[in-house]
Amino acid sequence: MPINRFLLMLFLPLLIVSSGCTLATVRSLEDDAEAKTGFNPANYVASIWDTEFVPTMEANAVDISQLLVELDANEEAATEQYGNRTSTGPYSFMTRGEARIITVNRESRVGLAELDLSPFDGTADIFLAIGPVLRGNALRDAVGFIQFNDFTNQVEFAQVSDAMKERIDQQVLTEFNIDDRVGATIRFLGAFTFDDRDEIVIIPIRLEEVSG
Repeated sequence: MPINRFLLMLFLPLLIVSSGCTLATVRSLEDDAEAKTGFNPANYVASIWDTEFVPTMEANAVDISQLLVELDANEEAATEQYGNRTSTGPYSFMTRGEARIITVNRESRVGLAELDLSPFDGTADIFLAIGPVLRGNALRDAVGFIQFNDFTNQVEFAQVSDAMKERIDQQVLTEFNIDDRVGATIRFLGAFTFDDRDEIVIIPIRLEEVSG
């Protein structure tokens, strides 16, 4: 018997058996539960908040005055050093600082507070998002480790940003009650998207009044 025919007869049954097999994907219990119940953005945000998100913000936030000076001097260099983004849109930055609250504007649901940076001159330098509607994806995008490819689709990716903003509205802004602090100096930790230099709007993850 020719050797080629012999080899064909030898491996043909194996090929037939293999062609009928279906490879199974191994899932963890958590993956299986999520597949049954659907993606829960609030649970995802809660799972990373204290262990990854806040530590990343604390470790990498740049003082707002320094950051603005560097952006004004060389936007490309400052963006490369401090900025993050998840697509081709504008970059977002982690920042911290102290500022005096000049006014609180709640004429629309996209509430904003005007902040005066030191040296205080009574002129608004930046804005603080105070809700209840918080625009943009600065929180999600600024930290750099939350990427679109980590999620099933664009909807889930957007839901992560929404869940973060909802958490901020409920656990930071509502508790701080900024309306009663006009004229006070505050310390903040947060993020902003650098889209318009004249409208730097920081979404805070931490707020505290500076005593004295």
